[in-house]
Amino acid sequence: MPLRGRHSEGYREPESDQPQPGPRMEALKRRKRVRFLRETSVAMAVMAVLLIVLSVVILRAADEPEDDRHDRARAESPTEDPVNAILFVGTREKTSEMVWLTLVTHDEGQDRGSVVYIPAHTAVEVPGRGLQSLVDAHASGGIPLLLISTENLLGIDIDHHVELSDNAAKILIGRTGTMSVDVPREVTVKLGASAARVVFEAGPQRLPSDLLVQLLYTVGLEGDDEELGGRHLAFWDALFDTYEETPKKLVTAFEGAGPALSDSDTEPAEIAAQIGDIVRLDGQDRSIALLPVQQVSVGGSELYATAEEELLAFLEATVGDASAPTDEIEVQVLNGNGRPGIGQEVADRLIGHGFKVVISSNARHFDYDETLIITYEDSDEADAIAEQARSLIGLGEVQMSANQQGIVDLTIVVGKDFLRTL
Repeated sequence: MPLRGRHSEGYREPESDQPQPGPRMEALKRRKRVRFLRETSVAMAVMAVLLIVLSVVILRAADEPEDDRHDRARAESPTEDPVNAILFVGTREKTSEMVWLTLVTHDEGQDRGSVVYIPAHTAVEVPGRGLQSLVDAHASGGIPLLLISTENLLGIDIDHHVELSDNAAKILIGRTGTMSVDVPREVTVKLGASAARVVFEAGPQRLPSDLLVQLLYTVGLEGDDEELGGRHLAFWDALFDTYEETPKKLVTAFEGAGPALSDSDTEPAEIAAQIGDIVRLDGQDRSIALLPVQQVSVGGSELYATAEEELLAFLEATVGDASAPTDEIEVQVLNGNGRPGIGQEVADRLIGHGFKVVISSNARHFDYDETLIITYEDSDEADAIAEQARSLIGLGEVQMSANQQGIVDLTIVVGKDFLRTL
């Protein structure tokens, strides 16, 4: 997906005529090659059956581990991350409903920055809940579940967050003042039972702070997250255009809006400093972009899905190569003790340490006394990964399964013993 605006020229094209994949893309290709070799050893008839009863096979693999073993190479654990990431969460004061998400990053190593708008209805495997949207994660588990779900989606460690209600935004944007914004599309809202009215015309226009807030928080008549995202990108373009010659004034504006930034896990001065680091960058070192998604229907709801290869390429181009592990360990977490949402507790201990939760569901029953960590291959690396998961969780018996599948690297059945660690 093309990046927006001249500030979005944030990554340099490789010199070769052919695309040069970064380390995460190479890791994805390596993982696919290994899985292909592994899966082609199984008869085609068996593969057809697996396609039909895949979910059943996975659950049984967790419950009935055996001794058949296969080798599979894995990457090492991630090193220290030089990327500082702040997630801005836009909410409505009256209803606490989440409206938008924006990730702001600065890579201190490469001195590059990015602003990434994330559609609020992007589908993700929400730990302890299953496949839901980020809006649902926020509604059911607040900021903690939203953060862990967003990290699980992107594979990026989020260092800090700011919850910015529409009322708080009035204070903050009141400090940054009137700006010239190129509104990408006409914005209409419902008027009465069957009519509509235009609240913003398309094109360049000078907007005072109150209308800028409305621009960021108004969901149009179609309820389209991507359309709202286009307006957010236009806002950030305008903000950097306005202050690129006077970055200290923007830092001062953010610092002066302290009360608006108080619903955060860090100080307003640290937030202001990161914004200052980004506005000082040359346009070629700063990206402003919409997360690449495709609209899909899931259970009767219209959500947005990400494609793994496209997402990894996008993150390398915008946030930077060092922003995420090159080869995450894919984990299935099964609730084996009956406590609702227990998968979130497990995911919170794993995500950020090279693990990604790709399936979150229930085990066949809730009577597991002991937590099980199921691996599917016989190698020193696989053993080390299982032991790392055990160390992060705090307990568990490591077992080997003979039921091979190419979906996850580990299955964790959360037993009743885990409840004692909470």
